[in-house]
Amino acid sequence: MVTLRTVTRETANKIITAVYEQGVLRPLTPLVLPEHTRVQIQIVVQPSTAQEERRRARQALLDAGVIRSRPPAEPVQAVSEAQLIKAANVLAAAGPLSEIVIAERKGR
Repeated sequence: MVTLRTVTRETANKIITAVYEQGVLRPLTPLVLPEHTRVQIQIVVQPSTAQEERRRARQALLDAGVIRSRPPAEPVQAVSEAQLIKAANVLAAAGPLSEIVIAERKGR
């Protein structure tokens, strides 16, 4: 059994968003069109986000050898509540940071 779908006026004049990947435009929403339907496509490049721009710029710099990849970050060990309290007490005993900086500057 073959079912034919008719292309409605609503479908024929629809604007959709697609992503270009590996030489193929992939619609982000389903299309209600019969298989092998010919369509006209007008390419309007959407502005990329700041994050995408940074990623592309970084990749271009990597490719050009201007920068190197970052080494993997070392895992950070968890600190217990008791360790945090101990460190806070040690730092508090030293006095306000501003006073320490002023005293160091006077000692130059």
